[in-house]
Amino acid sequence: LETLPHKFQQMLEPLSVQGEQYGSCLLVNNAGSVGPLGLVSSVEFSMKEMRQAIDLNVTSSMWVSSQFTKAFLAPTSATKSPLVRIANISSLCAIEPFPTMSIYCAGKSGRDMFHSVLAKEHSSNSMQNEKEADDREEQKQRFKVLNYAPGPCDTQMTDELAECAVLDDGLRKYFTTSKLENKLVRPGDTAEKLVQILCLDKYDSGSHLDYYDA
Repeated sequence: LETLPHKFQQMLEPLSVQGEQYGSCLLVNNAGSVGPLGLVSSVEFSMKEMRQAIDLNVTSSMWVSSQFTKAFLAPTSATKSPLVRIANISSLCAIEPFPTMSIYCAGKSGRDMFHSVLAKEHSSNSMQNEKEADDREEQKQRFKVLNYAPGPCDTQMTDELAECAVLDDGLRKYFTTSKLENKLVRPGDTAEKLVQILCLDKYDSGSHLDYYDA
């Protein structure tokens, strides 16, 4: 986490300087891990492990989105900023509790709320005059945030959950059975669904959409 600001700014700076050359800019904020697992009442992981999980899954995500927003929506810029879209890769765990996955659920929920607040900050209707109202309406169209839950994907993460001894028995059986019966979502399919949603651009900024609902 200590090296993230320097490395991200190195990548972001040349893009933001040339921001007016782009018609649109998209950030897919997907970095994260499943984190420590187990019953809250019998956790055996340390505070350090918990902090590392929150730093990776929440802190870094919030910082990256905030810097991306700042770079491409600079209000003092003399040039018109491009369309800016942020897709936070969420999860059903962000809105529903799953036993033995407390830290993962907390992280996903925290990310969702942060990005919903970010969307709200750029859609406020409290204006001082008509010009500001027009400017805000234009900004609402230029900047949107989506919390997208990709569904239970067939990835290394679900393989690890299916083999995890401390995972809730019902969840472990679900992942094992879904894998065997080929019911997990293919990464390519959910990525295609996300692209379709973003291209149609019909979603409410800050909303949570699931692969099965969209």
